[in-house]
Amino acid sequence: MKKGNVFTRALTLTLAGSLLLTGCGGGSKTAETKAAQEAVDSDGRKMEGNLYTEGLPIVKEQETFTIAVIGHPLAKGAYEDKPCVIQAEKDTNIKIKWMEIPSTGWQEKINVMFASGELPDAIATGITDSSIVKNLPQLVPIGDYIDKYAPHVAETYNKYPDLKTMLKQDDGKIYSFMTSSQTARNDSTSGVLFINKQWLDNLGLPVPATVDEYYAALKAFKEQDPNGNGANDEIPFSFCQQYYSSQFKMMMGAFGIKDDTDHIMFENGKVELSAAKPQYYDALKYYHKLASEGLLDVEGFSQTQQQYYSKGQQMVVGSFLEFLPYFVVGQENDSQYIPLAPLKSDSGEPLWDGIKDKFAGWHNGFVITKACKNPEALVRWFDYCNTAFTTKMQWFYGERGILWEMDDETGEWWNVNNYPEGQTKGEYRYTMSTGPHAPVFLTKDDWDKFVQKDDPLAEERKDCIDLLEPYFPKDYILPVFEKTAVVEEKENLRVDIDNYIKNFTAQAVLSGIDDAGWKEHLAKLEKLNTARYLELQQQTYDNTNAN
Repeated sequence: MKKGNVFTRALTLTLAGSLLLTGCGGGSKTAETKAAQEAVDSDGRKMEGNLYTEGLPIVKEQETFTIAVIGHPLAKGAYEDKPCVIQAEKDTNIKIKWMEIPSTGWQEKINVMFASGELPDAIATGITDSSIVKNLPQLVPIGDYIDKYAPHVAETYNKYPDLKTMLKQDDGKIYSFMTSSQTARNDSTSGVLFINKQWLDNLGLPVPATVDEYYAALKAFKEQDPNGNGANDEIPFSFCQQYYSSQFKMMMGAFGIKDDTDHIMFENGKVELSAAKPQYYDALKYYHKLASEGLLDVEGFSQTQQQYYSKGQQMVVGSFLEFLPYFVVGQENDSQYIPLAPLKSDSGEPLWDGIKDKFAGWHNGFVITKACKNPEALVRWFDYCNTAFTTKMQWFYGERGILWEMDDETGEWWNVNNYPEGQTKGEYRYTMSTGPHAPVFLTKDDWDKFVQKDDPLAEERKDCIDLLEPYFPKDYILPVFEKTAVVEEKENLRVDIDNYIKNFTAQAVLSGIDDAGWKEHLAKLEKLNTARYLELQQQTYDNTNAN
């Protein structure tokens, strides 16, 4: 909306001179300093330097910002070619230079950036809580700008005050925006264990329900040529330790172990270390047996996601972990694979790593660094991305009518599958959108308007969740930022523990382990001060579950 009061020519000339000193080249200013520079453009819109305080475009003269993001292996083009990016630049007059970083080594690259001080203007996708807390002096307290420059974000945070609680740091300020989804049942677990049902049928085998039956199926896959090509090329079971939805840790559920990057699980309100439990030892011995007989892909601990998918496309992998089969084997082969419930063993009730009614937001999803010379503009850009539901969906899923459609009158929306022939759904989504790494936050209100219509892949995913949900652990820790000292101490301990457990697990699976080796392992865990680590995790659990 246009505003009145055009300033005098003298003030306009003064403002014109100040424009040369503002924007990306001018040095970061506080909101108060910016307010003192307020003027009115010739069209009546309020300005602060080169920034319009409301409406579009966001800046008068184009400005360029650099944003670091995770590059997805299924994407067939560059970030700047995505329709959402092109539209955003057209609407806002802000150009984004995207710094695409592979998921493998993402956090390490971010750590180097912070250590060197050579930072992009913003980091999207999400970094660890520790990276944020330890580097607060290098981040912009964007909460100071939300009310004035991000009205749509402010509206969401005011409607759901718990979001603010999750975002606030120990100093009471907000340094990150929430991204992803407030709730998403189909994302309540990442990976699922799939097996080739057609291969089972070809060999007259039942669907495995126990670890012994799974072993028998994998052994048959290796020895009996289930794909019928006459070659001994089958890989009975594969995984990808480098990608979150294909990690080996999920296989521990068959032995009553819930494992993750924190390596903790809960029993009657008590936090325990997963890798110290006897069932973990049982699991290691079982999976070493698979590895020693060529039934487990030993490259799974080191292969890239691209290498993993390449094996799947050759239709030689009998069983694997993923969000849905088509990511690994392609759309045309998706129907050959079925999900398995957590396998049963003699080591305890089976579990699967997931959270019922999961809060799916990333409270560390988008940060602006002190390298940014005009954070107000970038805050407005983020708010633009979250202005309209259709805009959010364009970032999250791509162009309307291809993977999603909606009723303009009711606001209801649903999945569709009109992606081009020759592409998988995943290839289209990650080529034409930023997927879950989008700088947007889908709220509960957005998801309340979702209706399930004819969408085979969505139905397939729902079936997977229905199968696994009864096995999800009951307890979990909500994402919140903690006191700086607590986060730093916990993260320093966690990094050493995580590195050790990952290496130990891989070595035990590949080379085997005996009682003496297990005893030595427990002693090493003790030396890593796991007692203090568990004490800190227990405090976090108690605090977040107090109500």
